[in-house]
Amino acid sequence: MTRGLATGLSLLFVGLPSTSLFAQDTIDASLVLQRRVIDLFARHKTAIVRVKATRETRDDKKIKRSLKMGTGFFVSNEGHVLTSALLRDADRVWVEFDGNFFLSEVVGEDIVSNVALLKVKNLPEKFSFVVFGEPGDIPPVGSFALALTSALEFQPAPALGIVQGSEPAFGRRLFPTLMMRTSIAVGPGEVGAPVLDLNGKFIGLTYASLPDLRSSFVLPAKACARIRDDLLLTGKVTYAWFGVTVVRKLNARNGFDVIVEGLVEGSPAASSDLRNGDRLVRIGDSTIRNRGDVAHSAFYARPGQFVTFVIAREGKELEVPIRVSSRPLPPDPIPNEQTEIAEVEAVVPDQGDSTSKSGNPDVPDGNVSKQN
Repeated sequence: MTRGLATGLSLLFVGLPSTSLFAQDTIDASLVLQRRVIDLFARHKTAIVRVKATRETRDDKKIKRSLKMGTGFFVSNEGHVLTSALLRDADRVWVEFDGNFFLSEVVGEDIVSNVALLKVKNLPEKFSFVVFGEPGDIPPVGSFALALTSALEFQPAPALGIVQGSEPAFGRRLFPTLMMRTSIAVGPGEVGAPVLDLNGKFIGLTYASLPDLRSSFVLPAKACARIRDDLLLTGKVTYAWFGVTVVRKLNARNGFDVIVEGLVEGSPAASSDLRNGDRLVRIGDSTIRNRGDVAHSAFYARPGQFVTFVIAREGKELEVPIRVSSRPLPPDPIPNEQTEIAEVEAVVPDQGDSTSKSGNPDVPDGNVSKQN
């Protein structure tokens, strides 16, 4: 009987038109994708937290605190949390996880990348953490990307999108490194969330929103690992500095070349063999096509190491080694209106501790922000 039923079903599907078979394949593929998203979220939801930070202000002799919130995620079994740098010089920072809040200290924050590393004072009973693994390149365009966010006061949830490319800048603002652009719509409180591929590999952290396009920029995993390691070791991120200014110029092939426009006095570039008018071909392993590629090269270079500039001068390619130094002053961080950090007003209660929260945005007591 079983064999007869199987034969009958086979004949039934043979008789179906090709459009029906295609539709069935599409449904099957959608269900597989759905199951994968559900599985990945179930495996990682215990690593996702809501992060809140406050700073005190006084108005008509009343003490108020500006409260900002975002998403974060555990990155170690010791309670380290990677998130967006919500509020510089915050009076108080804590994370909310599984219905409880946990006072946290700021291990370090980096205004260049808009990333902070926290550490909870008391560990939750049960939690997981996101494993970085071996950071790779930005996934190909069209790859699936899954963000695990904690928007506003909602429970953590997945948001599925695709990788749309990599960008060196947004308008006239250069990013500190190449950013991954995705179709994931990031709203208030969702910056700082981990982004995974469908294999469960960590591929980045939500960095900024593009609300008009319902998409977002994601800081790639390789950059996150570089920032996490520096913050963990020293509480700050030290960036390399070349001291060279460049400009794009139209070439004979109707393309653009990146040309050295100036050398900053006292910089590593000024003491090298670089000259104004040199065409940049490569810096280290990075091919130079625009100004963002120069910033990207500096992002991964380390102060004190030698970086080889490959240049074109008078029809010849030359190698110019430069010993880079630390960047003197960081640029301004990306504005809050682009990062989609949620901000509300909240009155501070007199006291509190790491305990169950009451369902309102009350602020736990105790200054746990650590300056580095």
